[in-house]
Amino acid sequence: MVSTSGDAGLRPAKGRWVRTRRRFGRRAVSDVVATILLLALTVTLFAAIFAFVTTFPAPQVQSSTQFQASEVLAANQTYVTAIKILHLAGPSVPGAGLVYLKSAMNPSAPEFQSPYTVSSGLSGAAVWNLGQTWNLGFSSPNLPSAHDNISIYIVNAGSLLFSVILPGSALLAPPTVVSTSISPAGPAVGAPFTVFATLAGSYTTNSVYVNLAAVPGGPTTPQKMTQNAQGQWTYAFTTGATSSGTFYGFVNASSSSGQKAVAVVVITISSGGTTNGPLSVGVVLVPSPPNSGTVESVVAVVTYTGPTLGSPAALNVTFSASSTPSGFTYAGYGPSGVTISGPGAAASVTVTSQTTWTLPNPASLTLYTFQVTAMATVAGVGTNNGTTTFTPATVTVGPSAGLMGSTATARGAGFVPSTSVTLSLGGVVITPSGSSNATCTFSGSTITTTSTGTFACRFVVPSGAPAGTPSLLARDTTTGQNDSATFALTAWTVTVGPSTGLIGNIVTARGAGFLASSSVTLTFNGITITPFGSTNGTCTFSGSTITTTAAGAFACRFVVPSGTAPGVANVVATDSGSGQVATTTAFSVTAWSITLSTPSYAHGTAKNETITGVGFDASSFVSILFNGVVVTPTGCQAAQGTVAGNTITTTATGGFTCYYIIASTVGAGVYPVTAIDATSAQTATAYVRLT
Repeated sequence: MVSTSGDAGLRPAKGRWVRTRRRFGRRAVSDVVATILLLALTVTLFAAIFAFVTTFPAPQVQSSTQFQASEVLAANQTYVTAIKILHLAGPSVPGAGLVYLKSAMNPSAPEFQSPYTVSSGLSGAAVWNLGQTWNLGFSSPNLPSAHDNISIYIVNAGSLLFSVILPGSALLAPPTVVSTSISPAGPAVGAPFTVFATLAGSYTTNSVYVNLAAVPGGPTTPQKMTQNAQGQWTYAFTTGATSSGTFYGFVNASSSSGQKAVAVVVITISSGGTTNGPLSVGVVLVPSPPNSGTVESVVAVVTYTGPTLGSPAALNVTFSASSTPSGFTYAGYGPSGVTISGPGAAASVTVTSQTTWTLPNPASLTLYTFQVTAMATVAGVGTNNGTTTFTPATVTVGPSAGLMGSTATARGAGFVPSTSVTLSLGGVVITPSGSSNATCTFSGSTITTTSTGTFACRFVVPSGAPAGTPSLLARDTTTGQNDSATFALTAWTVTVGPSTGLIGNIVTARGAGFLASSSVTLTFNGITITPFGSTNGTCTFSGSTITTTAAGAFACRFVVPSGTAPGVANVVATDSGSGQVATTTAFSVTAWSITLSTPSYAHGTAKNETITGVGFDASSFVSILFNGVVVTPTGCQAAQGTVAGNTITTTATGGFTCYYIIASTVGAGVYPVTAIDATSAQTATAYVRLT
C-alpha cells in the first residue's frame, strides 16, 4: 500500500517510533542494489551522475538535491510500518523518477523487488516539490524487520540523486569505497592506464571488481582487482580505450553478509594524448582520506606510454609537500633500483616514499591546504611531475582542560558540508548539549555539519572518560574524515592526613577532580565513614554522603573507625554521579599496645603496677589478665579511663592509664600481662619479670 502524508511522519507519534538518517548525493553507495543500477544506468545516461563519485581528487558536485529518509516503527519496535522521505532542498523531481528499496536481511522479499515511482508515494502527483514527503506504507504480512538495514536510492533521468542506509537495531555495516582514481590522469586513445581504489570497512578480498564495460574497447565483464603493497586495489587496462571522451567505470566490493559498496571512477580519454607526454605521474596518500595527525604513506604511480625501451630504464622518484598558509613542508624519496619498461603491462610502476609523513595537526581552526608533488625521472626519457592537493578537517576544544562533568565547546571546520559527525573523548561517545550561536545541529550523539562543513557544539565531559590528556576526536561517520584535539581531564584523587594514627584519631580526607556538586562516599578498609565536618568549611555532608564543591573537591574530617586492623589502610572515595573511584593507601593505623611502669623487680613484695594502653577502640571495655587470670584494676589516672569492677573503659581516643596490684605471694619468674578489648577482641601483651 502506498499513501501520501505530510512531514508529520518525521516526528514521534503515539504508538510509533521514527528512526531517521540523512545522507547526501556525493556519498559512496553500499547495498545490493548495485547490480540493478549497473544495468539501469547505461553510458548514455551517465552525464549527470554525481552521487557515486569519490575520485581522487573528487569531481565537482553537479546537484544540490537533498533529502531526509526515515523509518516508522511499530509500537513494539519490532517491524517497520512505513518509509518516509522528505524533500529538503534542490530542484523538483518528476513523478516518473524511481525510488529503489533494498534489504540486507531479506533481499528477495516482494516489497524490495521492483522500484516505486515518485508519483506513487505522492498520491499520484506529477512533481515532487520542495517540502513534500514521499510515503510508502507496508501492509501485513510484508512488514520489514526493525533489525533490517534498508537502503534507499532515488534515481531520475540516469542520475542517482540520493542514497542512504537506514540501519536496523542489528547493523550490518557495509564496506566503503573511500577513493577511486586512474593513472595517468588523462591517457590518450589506445594508451594503457591503471584503475586504483581505496576501500575501508569489512569486505571479502575476492569480491573487489571493476566494471569498464562503458569504456569504448573495455572488457565487457567485471574484472577482478588485485591489492598492491600499499593496500590499494588496482586493475591495469593494458590496451586502452578505443575513442576519446569521459566515461564511467564502477568499483564494487561486498561484505561477508552481502552488503555491497559501489563507487564510480571517472575516466577521461584525450584524443590528443596525455598532456604529460610519454611520462605521467599520479600522487596518492594511503590511508585515504588523509587526516591531520595521521601517518601517511606517500605514493607515486608512474606511467610510461612512449616507445618500447630496449631495456628497463632506471626510475628515480622524489617527493615534496608544502602548505597554504605556509608553515609546513615534507620531503621524501623513493627506493633505489626501481626500473620501468613500458608500454604494455610494464607501463605503470608504483613507488612509495621511503619516509612516511605525519600530517600536521595545528591547534587552531585554521584550514591548511597541502600540495604534494612527486617528481619522476626516467633515464633516457626525461622528468615529469604529478601533484595532488587536499585540505584536512580540523577540530579544537575550549577550554582545553576541566573536570568530569564540566562544559566545553568543540569546534570543527573543513568537514564535508551537511554530513554526520560524531564526537568522542578518550573513546567515550559525547552527546552534544547545544550551542550559544546556533551552529550546532544534532540528534542524539550525531552532529550535522553546516553547509560550509563547520560546527560548534557544547558538551559535558562524559562519565567514564579517562583522566590525563585524552583525545577529543571528531569523525565523519561516512567518509572517515577526522581530526583530534587534546583535552586535559583533571584526575580524581583522595588523600588522607596525617599519614598515621590510632583507632579513634581524627584525620582529614581531601578529594579533588570529582563531579561538581556530586555525592561522594568514603570507606576506610571497607568501613563506611561518617564525616563530622571540616575546619575550613569545605565539607558539606548528610550522614555518610559528602557533597563536593563546584570545583569537584571536598575536605572532611573523620574518626579512624573501630574494628580497623593495624597497618596500611585502604581509603576509597566513590562518586555516585560518575562512578569515579579514587583510592589511597598512604595512611597507616598504629597497632594497639600496652606498656608497664615497672617491668622488672624483686618478688615477695606487693606491687602497685601502672599499665598504659593505646590504640584500642574508643570508649570500649578492656580487661586486664595477669598470667591468664583477670585482675581487678584499682583505678585510673585522671581523664585516662575509668574502672567499673574488673573492667576499664577506654578514652575517646582508645587509650587508658590504670593501676592493678601484683600480690606478694607471686614467686619469681616471667609473667604475661594481657589487655583484651571486648568490642574488637584486640589483645596486647607485655611481660613483667620478678626476680
